[in-house]
Amino acid sequence: MRILYCIPALYNAGGMERVLTQKVNWLASHTEHEITIITTERTPEGTKDTYFPLDKQVQVVSLNIDFDADYSKPLLTKWFAHMRKMREYERALKRYIRAQEIDLCISLCGKEIAFLHSLPCRSIAELHFAKDQRRHLLEANHRSPFWSLLGYIRTWQLVNAIRPLECLVVLTEADKKDWNKAGCKNVICIPNPCSLDRQELQKSSISSDKNTVLAVGRLHEQKGFDLLLQAWRTIEQRHPDRTLRIVGEGPQRDKLGHMIENTGLRHVLLAGRTKNMANEYLNASLFVLSSRYEGSPLVLSEAMWCGVPCVAFDCPQGPAELLAEGRGWLVPKGDVDALSRQIEYAITHPEEAEQHAQKAQQFAQQTYSEKNIMPKWIELIEHII
Repeated sequence: MRILYCIPALYNAGGMERVLTQKVNWLASHTEHEITIITTERTPEGTKDTYFPLDKQVQVVSLNIDFDADYSKPLLTKWFAHMRKMREYERALKRYIRAQEIDLCISLCGKEIAFLHSLPCRSIAELHFAKDQRRHLLEANHRSPFWSLLGYIRTWQLVNAIRPLECLVVLTEADKKDWNKAGCKNVICIPNPCSLDRQELQKSSISSDKNTVLAVGRLHEQKGFDLLLQAWRTIEQRHPDRTLRIVGEGPQRDKLGHMIENTGLRHVLLAGRTKNMANEYLNASLFVLSSRYEGSPLVLSEAMWCGVPCVAFDCPQGPAELLAEGRGWLVPKGDVDALSRQIEYAITHPEEAEQHAQKAQQFAQQTYSEKNIMPKWIELIEHII
C-alpha cells in the first residue's frame, strides 16, 4: 500500500514533526507500506530538510509552494497570494497522487485540509491541536474583536472541512467530544506515542540532589512561559537553591530574556534546543507545563514517561486527562499565584511528589508506548482501505 503524509515542513523541532517522524519510521520498519511525506514550505538556508532522523525507506517530496513567504504581508495581499498558492498546491498534490498511484493520504491538517475530501484517493486527517487552536492562536497574536471573530470563522471553516472526511484522528477524548458537539461524528481518538519509547533511560546517572525545575516548549505565547516566570519570582525568593530551566526556541526569546532581566531573576536559564530530551527530564526534579492551551502536550507525556513529578495549568485540552487520578497536580488555567503555590508544594513534599511520579510513569509507559499506539493506526489504515 502506498501512503502519503502531508505536513508543511520537517525542518522544525516541534512535537508534530517529531511524532510524524516516529510513526513513519515505525511503519517503514514494521510493515510493507511505501511511505512518502509531502511538504509545502521551503527549508531556510543553512537548515537541514529534516530535523529528526528518517528511515531511509521513507521518501520526502517538497513542493516548495512557500505559504510562509506571505505571512507578514498586508491582509488583503496575503489573501490573494494564499488563494493563488492554494490552487497551485491542489493541482500539484492531485497530480502527484495520480502519478504515484497513492492509496491513502493522511493530512496533518495543513493547507490541504480545505480540499482533502476531493483528492483522488482515500484520505483521513490527524489533528495535533485542539479544535479551537486556530482561534486561540489568532487571539494570542492579535488582541482585538476583529481577530477573535476571524478565529471563530477559521474554526468554522475547519469544522466544515472535517465533516465530509472519512475520519479525523484527535489526541484526547475531551477534544473528540468537542468535535462531536460541532456535528462531526467521524472522529476517533488515538493518542501520540511517546517519542522516548525504546530509548534507554540511564536512571543510574540521575543525581539524588537534583534542583532543576524544567519547562519545555516553543517560546511562544501559547506556552505561557511569561506566566511561569511570574510564578517563579516567589519560588526563587524562597528556594534560591532551585533553578528554572526552559528548553526550546521561538519568537518570544527576546521578550522572555528582557522579562528575566527586568524582574531580577537570577536562577532562570533559557537553554535553547536540545536533541537529548531524555537527559533533560532525567536531571529534573519537577516538570511544569504553563500553557494557555494545548492539544495533547507531548512534553508532559515525556516527563511522565521519565518519572518526573508534574505540575500543569488545567488548560484545554490534554493535561487533565494525563494527570488525573493522582498522577500529578493541576492548577486553574492562568492562575499565576496558584501555580507558584503548587510548585512550592511539590518542592517541599518530595515523598508525595515521588508517589505522583511513579503513578504517572506507569500510566505513560502503558498508555503511550508504540506497541500500544501503532497497532491502532494499522487497524485504522486497514479499515479505511
